[in-house]
Amino acid sequence: MLPERTQQTESINHNSGLSITADRKTILIVDDDAVNRMILEGMLQQSGFAVITADNGLQAIDLFVKQQPVMVLMDVMMPVMDGYEAARRIKQHAAAHFVPIIFLTAVTEDAELARCVSSGGDDFLTKPYSKVILLAKIEAFSRMAGLYQTITEQRDEIDSHNTQLLLEQKVAKKIYSRLVGDSCLNLPNLRYILSPMSIFNGDLLLAARTPSGGFNILLGDATGHGLPAAIGTVPVSDIFYALSETGASLEEIVLTLNQKLKHIFPPNFFLCASVINISPDCNLMTVFHGGLPEIIVYSEANREITTTIASKNFPLGIVKNSDLEMQIEILELQPGDRILLYSDGVLEARNPNGDEFGAHRLHSILSQNLPAEVILDYINREVTRFRGTRGQSDDVTMLEINANAALLEDVPVDRHNLESVISNPANWEIRFHLTPNDLRTVNPIAVLIRHISSIQGLSQHREKIYVILSELFNNACDHGVLKLSSGLKSQPDGFTAYLVERQKRLAELTTGCIDISLQHVAAPDRVGGNLLIRVTDSGDGFDYQSQPSQSSAQPQRGGRGVMLAKGLCQEFNYEGKGNVVTASYAW
Repeated sequence: MLPERTQQTESINHNSGLSITADRKTILIVDDDAVNRMILEGMLQQSGFAVITADNGLQAIDLFVKQQPVMVLMDVMMPVMDGYEAARRIKQHAAAHFVPIIFLTAVTEDAELARCVSSGGDDFLTKPYSKVILLAKIEAFSRMAGLYQTITEQRDEIDSHNTQLLLEQKVAKKIYSRLVGDSCLNLPNLRYILSPMSIFNGDLLLAARTPSGGFNILLGDATGHGLPAAIGTVPVSDIFYALSETGASLEEIVLTLNQKLKHIFPPNFFLCASVINISPDCNLMTVFHGGLPEIIVYSEANREITTTIASKNFPLGIVKNSDLEMQIEILELQPGDRILLYSDGVLEARNPNGDEFGAHRLHSILSQNLPAEVILDYINREVTRFRGTRGQSDDVTMLEINANAALLEDVPVDRHNLESVISNPANWEIRFHLTPNDLRTVNPIAVLIRHISSIQGLSQHREKIYVILSELFNNACDHGVLKLSSGLKSQPDGFTAYLVERQKRLAELTTGCIDISLQHVAAPDRVGGNLLIRVTDSGDGFDYQSQPSQSSAQPQRGGRGVMLAKGLCQEFNYEGKGNVVTASYAW
C-alpha cells in the first residue's frame, strides 16, 4: 500500500503502475540547499500548495514514487545524484502521465540550460527568480496537466469503445458470413476479386448451380457500404440460393428479389444488381442488368471486346413488381469467352488528383490484345496503380466468367441439396406453453430446431429459422416477461450486467408465460412451403402502432437482431398490444 500523506483517497492507474492522489496540489522541491528549500516551501504553502522536499536526486525519485506529486521543482547541481539524471528517471516513472518538471538553477550557459530540457525538464528559471514568475509558471503547468489528463481519459474511453465495436463487428461478420454463405464461387469457370472498404461489404457476389447443370450468378451493389449495406443483402442470398436450387427462371428470381427488397428496404435504399444464368453448355447467357456498369464480353480467340451490355433496368427494391418493366437479354457465347462484371467502385476509383478511372481507361486496357487469362489481374493492377496513394472510396468487386463448358465436366451438381426440396413435407403444427419453471429449465429453441432438422428440405433452412426463433423468443422472454431494458447493455460492462440481471429475474419469476406456435403448410403450387411462427408473451407489450416504420427506425423491442429476423421472413407483424408477433418463413 502507498503511504498516507493526506486524509484524501488515492486512485491507481493500473496501466502504468503510477498512483495519482486526489490532492492535485502537491509539489516536490528538490534542492541540496536547506535555505532554498525552506524559502520555496514557505512561498508555495502560502499559495495553497502541499509540499514535500528532497535534498538530492536519489531521494527525490524515492519520494516521487511513494507520494506522487503533480509537479517537481528541480535543482541541477546536487550530491548523490544530479537533477539531470533525477529528471530522466522521474519521467520514466511518470510514464504516460504528464508531470511537469521546472528546473531552478544558477547556471546560465545556453548548453546547460538546453540540457535541462533534453533531460526531461519542461521549463527552467535561473536564480535568483521572481516569485510572481514562478507561481505563474506553476499555475500554467497545472492547467496544462489538467488538460492532458482530460485528453488521456477521453482517449482511453474512445479506445474502449473502439475495442467493443471491433468485437461486435467480428461477431456480426461471422453471423453474416454464415447467412450469406460461400455459394459456388469455387467453380473453375469463375475468378473474382473482392476489396471491401470495411469489415462488411456492400457488394454482394453469389453463385449457385441449377438443376440443369448450369449456374446462376448475382453481383449486387447495395446503397452505401459497411454494415447497413451488408444487412440489406442478407435476404438476397437466401432467395437466390433457394430459387436457384429449384430451377426457377431468371424472371422469377428477379421478381422475388425485387418484391422482398421493396418490402424491407428503407427509402433511398436499393440494390444495383446483375443476375445472370449460364446454360450447361456455356453457349447461352441470360441477363438481367439493373444499375451496374456495363457488362463486357471479351473474346478469347480474337482478344477484343465483342459485346457490351448496358443497364436497361431499375435497381432492385425501388419500384413494385407491377411497375418493374423488366428487360431480359439473351446472348450467345463462344467457347472461352470471358464475361466481366464489376461494381462501380472500379470506374469511380480516383487518383490523388481526383480524376476517376472511368470506362474509357477500362476499354483502353481491353484494347491491348491481352490474353484472356490475364485480363482480370491486369485490370486490378491498373486500378490499384491509378489510385496510387489515394485510399479506397468504395467497395470494389470484379468477376470473370469463363464460357468453357469443359471446365464443368468434372464438377457434379450437388444432388443432395436438390433432393431435399423435391418432396413436399406433410402439414404439421407444434405448440409450446412455457411457464416460469419451463423458462428456467427448458431450451425451447433447441427442441424446435431438432424437429426442423429432421424434416427433409426444411432442414437446409435451420440456421435461418434458428435466428428468427431465437430473436422472437429472447425478445418475448427478456423484454416481455422479465421486463429487461436493452439500455443496460449500453453501460460499461453492460452485457455482463444485463446477463446477471436476466438470471436474477428469471430465478425470482413466479408469474408469466410464453406461447410458441409453429405451423407448417405445404405449398400447393410449388416445391416447399411456409413456416408460420407465432410467439405470445404475457408481458405488457409496447405501442408498436405508434413506432416509426421499420424503414426509418427499429421497434422498441429488440434492435438489429429484429431487423435481421425481419429480413429473413416473408411476413413479420406485431399484434394485440405488442406482445404477439407472427412471422412467415417461405421456402
